[in-house]
Amino acid sequence: MDFVCESSHFIAEYHESERTCVEEVLNLLEERYSDITEKTGRELKQKTTVKICSDRAELNLALGIEDAPEWIRGGIAAGKTVIASPLNPPPGSNYEQVINTVVHEFTHVLIKEINPHIPRWLDEGIASYEGKDNHEAWIRNTVSEGLKNNRVPALADLDTGADFQEFFRRDGYQYSYTVVEYVTARYGYGKLMELVRRPEKLEETFQMTEEEFYRSWAAYLEENYGTDADERQE
Repeated sequence: MDFVCESSHFIAEYHESERTCVEEVLNLLEERYSDITEKTGRELKQKTTVKICSDRAELNLALGIEDAPEWIRGGIAAGKTVIASPLNPPPGSNYEQVINTVVHEFTHVLIKEINPHIPRWLDEGIASYEGKDNHEAWIRNTVSEGLKNNRVPALADLDTGADFQEFFRRDGYQYSYTVVEYVTARYGYGKLMELVRRPEKLEETFQMTEEEFYRSWAAYLEENYGTDADERQE
């Protein structure tokens, strides 16, 4: 990397070509830092390094992923938060989404500090919820179609482990976002953090079986993403 820029809690590594966006990346992280660390109850002792990659080849190399899907915008590797350049967004993404991806990835860092072994749907759901790095219409359209066709996946179907590409193919980012939205709306962020600490204790945390939890979440989806919800928005 050609340049380094520091803020109160972050260090950005970037090239000359990203000079015009690095300040916005750091400002957004600092704006969200207190909110996310307070909600998760976790702060880091050292500054988090953010590496901004100019192109897809550099991003793949930084992430250590050969032939990564072209849609990928960032990740965590070698102790650093890595993102594509907002000025050269991957296909299907725009400047704002890539900027917001840095919040998504920083949220992963904090969640992994709390519990490095949580299910992918919970980890990605919280990161997507905090980052707001995916278009609302993309989430809404996917979930609405799933409801119409009775294809709302079970949580177990979204727990794809390290296979993030299979998670993407199963619409995991969209559905996991709505699980976190549901939990925070109905039970609050404290309950969400209880689930992060003890995901195997879902029944104890919510005083319901996993099947009951699924049905309650599905009812929330119907209420907020179903046909009636779409008509209310028109």
